Amino acid sequence: MGWFQVTVEFVLQVTQLNPFSSIIVDQDASQKPLGLPKEVSHDPGFPSVPDVNVQPKATFECHYPELEAQGWEFCNTETSRDCWIRDPTANTPSFTQYDVRTNFETRRHRKDQGKYFNGTYPGPVIEACWGDQLVIHVTNKLADNGTTIHWHGIRQLGTNLMDGVNGVTQCPIAPNDTFTYNFTAMQYGHSWYHSHYSSQYPDGVAGPLVIHGPSSADWDIDLGPIMITDWVHETAFLAFEAEMTKNVSDPPPATDSILVNGIGHYNGSTDGPYYETVFTPGKNHTLKLINGASGTSFNFRIDGHNLTVIANDLVAVQPFTVEELFIGIGQRYTVIVEGKNDTSTDYWMRTTPAAACNFFGIAGRGRRSCLKTWVGSQTTPVPTSSPPYSTRLCRGVSINTRRTTSLETPLKQGSPQEGPIFGPPGAPYVHWKLGKDPLWLDFDKPTILNVNESINNPLYRVVEERYDHGFIYVVLDSPDPPRDSPIIPHPMHLHGSDFVVLGQGNTTWDEATSPEQYFNYENPPRRDTAMIPAGGFLVMAFRPDNPGAWLLHCHIAWHASSGLAVQLLVRPTRIPKFGKDTETQRVCKNWVESPLWGAD
Repeated sequence: MGWFQVTVEFVLQVTQLNPFSSIIVDQDASQKPLGLPKEVSHDPGFPSVPDVNVQPKATFECHYPELEAQGWEFCNTETSRDCWIRDPTANTPSFTQYDVRTNFETRRHRKDQGKYFNGTYPGPVIEACWGDQLVIHVTNKLADNGTTIHWHGIRQLGTNLMDGVNGVTQCPIAPNDTFTYNFTAMQYGHSWYHSHYSSQYPDGVAGPLVIHGPSSADWDIDLGPIMITDWVHETAFLAFEAEMTKNVSDPPPATDSILVNGIGHYNGSTDGPYYETVFTPGKNHTLKLINGASGTSFNFRIDGHNLTVIANDLVAVQPFTVEELFIGIGQRYTVIVEGKNDTSTDYWMRTTPAAACNFFGIAGRGRRSCLKTWVGSQTTPVPTSSPPYSTRLCRGVSINTRRTTSLETPLKQGSPQEGPIFGPPGAPYVHWKLGKDPLWLDFDKPTILNVNESINNPLYRVVEERYDHGFIYVVLDSPDPPRDSPIIPHPMHLHGSDFVVLGQGNTTWDEATSPEQYFNYENPPRRDTAMIPAGGFLVMAFRPDNPGAWLLHCHIAWHASSGLAVQLLVRPTRIPKFGKDTETQRVCKNWVESPLWGAD
């Protein structure tokens, strides 16, 4: 029962960024290599105090012409958000409707539409519908950098070449060159897109991505994405240089400010705008939370309100309610918040750096004054609400409280393979000790075009996975670091697949005892970014159903740029256009012929 594909077309230009005077202090506007000007503008769609004039978010409409011509109707209403589209004449809804329980990786359809990106931070919200084909033309207008764009959390099932990782799936896009990313939105939910070239995304080359689809709970009003980021007042390239040249015992570079949808204060300052949005009394609102930071994990809360979580990353979950939510770098949550009937006051929305999981420039509780944003319907200058002091450390919600809606195949199905074993009898696993051997890539020789050479190059850190069934098991181990370097948590992101979190522990990994002590096989949480506790371990499992070269890396920007990553080469002989894609070869040719080649 195929869907008629709809193509959604966008044009993005990676450019120098515009002023943002409330965030950036005076600095050299010509800093290299990115040349980030001293200020950055925010999208005018996000109003700021004192001009309280919040416009309602425009409704994004989805259409499936082929199905609608056959009489299918949308069933996604305020009281049935779990349903998406169905045939009202059928008597077997499990086979004649698409909903939150549908295997989302089998649906497609097509249409035309255009949007443009030019110098805003965050970048424009790219919106599409479940099953749409996205065609995104990216032109590099930077004179002194290459670029690539990664679609964070998008599996790229069958489209490994579109993953946007220089040195792995493509060469950088040379100045004034264009590369077209073309992939199908087989998942639904929200995420973000960002540069995967050096330290560009901490300098602002990032934006929200929304794929409209069903939800696991009902809601009334969609308030859209809320992108939470830290901000370095100097260019991120200088911060990365400081990371590479610092003493090993020093912490990573300190960030200076926190922005919400591009709006915020200089750290320690009371001047400037706050991000704001408005709740309607008695209505349920969805907030699409994104941590797009470089080095800070956040604890998110709204004073006086509960958060009902209905999705993590691009996975719908059975709803659960919390007062405060930890969001690691790269992670996303969809939450529902009910507006209070009392309209006499406003409330702070708080984005607090998580203790032991951030590198913020000014210590002490007083820094929270620059982290507040607020939710309300009044025109008062600032809210006066106050929460209890947050003591949550760098950890997510309990592994036993979050449940995916389905895990279609039990984890214990794997057949015996050679190698070490744990958990299900005979299951092999990859054991990666972080920090021992960094990944180092030649941008002009991406793995996807040079597979055999990459496998034999120890700097490429390639792990072959030729299994075609069952699950691939990966143990990420963060033992005591060498010398006197600090012990910190790491947000780990896998490209090409989400994974189930079998276990996390803040103790040393022990093959004999850790599985029995920490593993959860009963519908474990599923996502694409998860934390390794400081000095501990993370165990993940995913299906080898997406052939390709996929990066697994720490999402602290400075760590990713310094090589805290490995490549998982899944079923390499089945990779589409295996080593022969002419467009990828063209982009590589232009990169090698550009003045920047050899300077990466």
